Amino acid sequence: MQQRPVQQMTVQQLNADAFWQVSLAFYPQVQPLCLQLQDNWQANVNLLLLLSYTEQLGWQLDAASLTQGLQQLAPLSQHITQVLRQCRRELPKLPLDSNQQTELKQGLLQTELVAERLEQQLLCHYLRFKLASNPDNLSLYCQQLAATNEALQRALFDLRQAAARFAAAS
Repeated sequence: MQQRPVQQMTVQQLNADAFWQVSLAFYPQVQPLCLQLQDNWQANVNLLLLLSYTEQLGWQLDAASLTQGLQQLAPLSQHITQVLRQCRRELPKLPLDSNQQTELKQGLLQTELVAERLEQQLLCHYLRFKLASNPDNLSLYCQQLAATNEALQRALFDLRQAAARFAAAS
């Protein structure tokens, strides 16, 4: 009798287009929380969305994959996405009338959304997950941020709860 090979755990990878659609639906529900995490702890909102969503799928990310994903993401995030966001935030300081401000803000926002989508594509390409009974991707990211204070833990808990409600409603 021939033995069957032991089946390895399947490595999971998100489809970037499908995840973009999930993000568009989920982000409005957690926008203030994500912006708090972004502004107070320099967290990447796309990564927060992805990690909270994959926890709901039962997928666990390993630290090496997260490190690689962050390294691949850094140039686009730092040199494009964050710069566009800062430009958009600086608009009220410019001597432009309201129509000019609105036009420029909309253009910057559209370009920023393109950069956000490209960030998600990079993350979906580089991050690999394995099925797990109790995934904790947000805590793993918290370690990468080198911040483990109570306020951050509370914010991550709130994000995880919102993701669970979103998944249950979907």
